[in-house]
Amino acid sequence: MAVDSPDGSFIKRPKSHFWMKAKNNLFKSQKFHRIIAKVPILSRVARREGEEIFRLMAGFIATQVLYVWVQTGALQKLSSKPHTVVMLSSLWEFDLERSEILCRAGEAVGLVKKKNGAYRLTRKGAVIIGLPGVAALIEHHKILYKDLQSPVDFFKGIEETQLSKFWPYVFSGGMDLRSSEVEQYSNLMSESQYMVAADTLASVNIPSVCRWLDVGGGKGTFVDELNKSYPKVDAAVFDLPGSHSAKAKHTCIIGSFKEDELPKGYDIISLIRILYDHRDQTIENLLAKAHGALSKGGRLIVSEPMLGPDQPTLWGDVYFAMYTLAMSTGKTRSPEQISEFIKAAGFMDIKIHKATRPFITTVIEARRI
Repeated sequence: MAVDSPDGSFIKRPKSHFWMKAKNNLFKSQKFHRIIAKVPILSRVARREGEEIFRLMAGFIATQVLYVWVQTGALQKLSSKPHTVVMLSSLWEFDLERSEILCRAGEAVGLVKKKNGAYRLTRKGAVIIGLPGVAALIEHHKILYKDLQSPVDFFKGIEETQLSKFWPYVFSGGMDLRSSEVEQYSNLMSESQYMVAADTLASVNIPSVCRWLDVGGGKGTFVDELNKSYPKVDAAVFDLPGSHSAKAKHTCIIGSFKEDELPKGYDIISLIRILYDHRDQTIENLLAKAHGALSKGGRLIVSEPMLGPDQPTLWGDVYFAMYTLAMSTGKTRSPEQISEFIKAAGFMDIKIHKATRPFITTVIEARRI
């Protein structure tokens, strides 16, 4: 069958389109759902689909339940001993009825479990408060939630986002920012960097002796984790004034990768959760600077969450894509898109490592020939 194309000509529509339309019309039919409800095998499929749809509808509410349990310190309290509803009500300063609702909601989303009249942590709840940075990120989400209060306006891009104000360095070189402005996001990045560091270092082969520059490394959590396993690696952090830790054992180099050239003579340059904060032009310039700064044969390591390479994912194409969009300058990219930028900067031997936890990070490695 031929249909009108945008330019007025006719194109042939594939048969698969008609099958897809027929299938969609069938699943939209209330009569069809009444029929399959009476067939045992089909009714189980329909129920599973219905539960998935409801889980999607209730997703935002579930995040708010999680936020309250974390922000009030209730999960931390349960890590030491079980609490009854009365005890939690006192902690929260909520009335008993509301506390009971929140407890049951916490159990429904898998944070806590009621046993012998008291609530205790589940494995999921323990992981949330046990892994460095997870709780801090959950509390940080209140800024993103404000930006998503009107999702349609958010996608129209008609208002300045709250999240863009939290990351002011993305709009300038950053050298003119107050230390307090830099410190707020440096602290968050530092707290959430441990898992990224673990997955990154596990993905690449690291020589026992080399010179390593971590660009935009803030307080140096990544290089500190690097030096725990490789103490002879001469590691340095290049970042804005106010981002470095006063207790740092590594070399701290003050500068802006937007305004300044990168220090030369390093064997490895790492960009850990850097590219997805910035527009294409910024990362093109940064990668060119990294290529120029590396010694011949030197390696580039890029590590950050990325879009699903084969199909959209919940972490890359939903969470991080929305988050970086709210930053106003950010953009979550696929491994292939990032690899193209790396290649254009002059790097060779580009390798996309298989991610063990793609919701944490994916690692790309390349070499200056």
